[in-house]
Amino acid sequence: MDRGRRTLYPAAAPVWMVGEQPVRLLDLGSGNGAFARLLVEAGHEVFGIDRDPAQVSALVQRLGTRLHVVGQVEALPFLACHFDVVTASQTLHRFAPGLALSEIARVLKPGGHLAVAYNTRDDTVPWVKRFIALMQQADAGSVTGDYGVEAVDALSESPYFHSVEKKSFRNWVPISRDGLVAMVERRPATQQLDPDTRRGLLQEVAALYDSSARPPEPLLLPFRATCWRAVADHSQLAAVDDDFDALEIRL
Repeated sequence: MDRGRRTLYPAAAPVWMVGEQPVRLLDLGSGNGAFARLLVEAGHEVFGIDRDPAQVSALVQRLGTRLHVVGQVEALPFLACHFDVVTASQTLHRFAPGLALSEIARVLKPGGHLAVAYNTRDDTVPWVKRFIALMQQADAGSVTGDYGVEAVDALSESPYFHSVEKKSFRNWVPISRDGLVAMVERRPATQQLDPDTRRGLLQEVAALYDSSARPPEPLLLPFRATCWRAVADHSQLAAVDDDFDALEIRL
């Protein structure tokens, strides 16, 4: 399986997050640009920010635009009221909420909103339940399905945002037998097992795939894309100055 596909979303998710009309938006922690690319293809003017210069440089090539900067979300190098929407796909938990949320609100236009998304594994499917039970033999704590979403609690409690909405979308990702085994094999906890135990675990994962799949169709690994929208509240910010002296670095 293509590892990058695991972070993508069903088509309805970014539409709900951003809307159908073209907007100017900032994507936080753009990384390899997988989510930003979806937004560019939907017709939006997408600015990206990431702490890694190499990632930002790659965004220029991948997206064909030069609107991306190296910087910290806690000190955004953009003018106040510059964006219609700010997005955070799988990244909100990386930023210090006390600093980042006020900065995000500052760069949003009045009435603009922050859109957050997390792809989490859906463990309600029977074969996935058995898969998780196998994985917990290696590492009980590393296979929880709700990683990162606790960061949204800070958004709900922030004085800089209001009207938080939530919506979930099911996302089925095809995975091959080799792909499932490889996904388990490359986990750090699996690598730390003694060779016989590791070999036995991988054999059990392969056997689970064989008993659950219906060839020639692959198994479908279920994810749930959970999304939030929150409207910026400028009343709690210090005076928002449209002449804010910020440095914007384009690569």
